[in-house]
Amino acid sequence: MKPILVTCVYDARSDWLVGGKDNDEELYEGSLRNLSNLKMPMHLYCWPHEVDLMTSIVKPYFDEFKIIGLDLFEWPRSYEMLETKNKFVWHKLQDGKDDGKIYMYSPRNELLCHWKLQWCLAAKENEWGCDRVVWVDAGVTEWCKIPVSLGGAEYLYSHNGALAKQYPDSHFYPENKNNIFNPKFTEGLKRIWKDKKWFNLTQDACNDRLQEFDWDENNRFTSNTLQKIMGWEQFGTHLSEEDGEKKQFYLNSSKVKNIHKEFGAEYPFWTVGTIFGGEFEELENVILPLYMKLLDAYTDNHNIPPITEEPYYSVIAEEKGYNLFWFDTWSHDKEDEPCCHVVGVKPFYTTVLDIINYTND
Repeated sequence: MKPILVTCVYDARSDWLVGGKDNDEELYEGSLRNLSNLKMPMHLYCWPHEVDLMTSIVKPYFDEFKIIGLDLFEWPRSYEMLETKNKFVWHKLQDGKDDGKIYMYSPRNELLCHWKLQWCLAAKENEWGCDRVVWVDAGVTEWCKIPVSLGGAEYLYSHNGALAKQYPDSHFYPENKNNIFNPKFTEGLKRIWKDKKWFNLTQDACNDRLQEFDWDENNRFTSNTLQKIMGWEQFGTHLSEEDGEKKQFYLNSSKVKNIHKEFGAEYPFWTVGTIFGGEFEELENVILPLYMKLLDAYTDNHNIPPITEEPYYSVIAEEKGYNLFWFDTWSHDKEDEPCCHVVGVKPFYTTVLDIINYTND
């Protein structure tokens, strides 16, 4: 097995209709340096006019890589999705100090998120003979998710020396043996793929966007849609005990590793798009066709805001049994390190450790 890493870096803003996280491309260098130590070839997507910039950022760290310029608006229904989104993102400030103005806040870039699976499939035609694919978000190592001692690196510019000053070589693998972004991650992936064709990460909470679209005012859109596409009947919060036996969704030790109890919900559990991957054939023949059916059904409905990839991942992972690792909070749990917001039972960074420590039973 030889996996290829696929990711992207797009400059997009939360006050643009397309949405984004307000980070310039240069701010991803620290995280990308971490990802280079996974020792995988990489395909990285960006705006066409930023190919040279991203090449200069990546080249010092990756031995094998390709920077691919792609316009997000090439997505087949991109303009339709944004036209629909335009109805939902405008709001007034809650403090009343807006002088009658309305504002836009759109932290998620739906178009970018919907490209992920397509980009992973495109990596099948790669330059290095890779036969598996893994997606990892380019900013995954930000220090609110990953403790600094384990490799967390906040967004800093390299051109003014701030990045090198705060994160010298001793911060990264191999100098920092505790940095969890290292080749053991890639070896763990290979062990996973001996057991599963595809894997995802999940949280122990139902996908509340699916639940929201099932409210009465939304005409039970989720349950009606998933009954038609997935064949799922009798599920959702709109049903009562008098309606008969309901379908339940569970996370337990038969589905995910290192879980301490069984969780139940009335909708599929929230499956995230931060890290996932597996066989190209599974992606091409099973996952992507079903994903597009779901995306078309939800995009056809202009009375609900367009959503990112994760509700669809939740449905597909539930149906196909892809979820493997779980976590309950994004914040790390090192209270003596920066950016510790919430201490949960199982922080996100432990899923990286789960991959590293995966064993074939």
